[in-house]
Amino acid sequence: MRKMRLQIVVMMLLLCGAAGMMAGFAGTTESKRNESVPHVIEGSTLVSSGTGEKGVDGTAGAGVTADSDLTLLAALGQEHMEASAMLTVKIQGEMINSIPKDQAKTAAEQLARTMGLSGITTSPLQGNEVFQAEGVLSGVSVHLDWALTKAGHSYVRAMLVGEAAGQTREMIALQQQIQEMMKQAGIPNTWNASIQGYASETASVDGTMAQVEETVAQKFPLRSVEDYADDNTRSRSYEVPSLHASVISGDTPIHMQIAVHEDSMKKSSRITIGFPVITIEY
Repeated sequence: MRKMRLQIVVMMLLLCGAAGMMAGFAGTTESKRNESVPHVIEGSTLVSSGTGEKGVDGTAGAGVTADSDLTLLAALGQEHMEASAMLTVKIQGEMINSIPKDQAKTAAEQLARTMGLSGITTSPLQGNEVFQAEGVLSGVSVHLDWALTKAGHSYVRAMLVGEAAGQTREMIALQQQIQEMMKQAGIPNTWNASIQGYASETASVDGTMAQVEETVAQKFPLRSVEDYADDNTRSRSYEVPSLHASVISGDTPIHMQIAVHEDSMKKSSRITIGFPVITIEY
């Protein structure tokens, strides 16, 4: 099969000039399949992000579907990963109306305060302004980025990072709250999530991938759509109709991605599972 470079096409949230997105804002999947450099699924588009009615704004009905999907993602990871596995949730959206810089900064400050964050900082990124705030909420690391393009368009991302073993419930609650806060601020949004950790059992990269796939297949039907392999990495994406969030690659929906990378320093396999695709380095 062809080698596909995978990244969620919520790159509408990565800063772009007038037409292209700025990388490094919504997360990455592969470069040499384990370095953090952005790229896109060929011919792919975002179709749904966890709405019960398959809505495109990721808000109506998002609580129920995100709750079940994030719980499932955390459980899948913990079956094969050490207790230190980390869960990352990204909520991303675009403010439809163009606004000037001072108004965007005020809106970013208001959203940060509503979320419980403070201390907005401003920094340039590829010719655009980015307003940032970060903090710890319910023990979870939270980072807000509000990016304003030269054309006045705003792209917003909230990223939550916590320990899957002990903070999944808090992260689910925060994810639901932040989606609603962004919606109330006039920012339709979508979400994606990844869990990452070292394999709890010693096995080859291929062996670890087979173990994870077997566990997943026992829980719900899946069909391999795309894959990639090199000397120390395996990555596959899947169609899983029972999951809610998806991207389209060609004519095929992708709901989940699994990657296994052999860490040459630790001599252990690092597992990453993403819904609908992986948007962190693996």
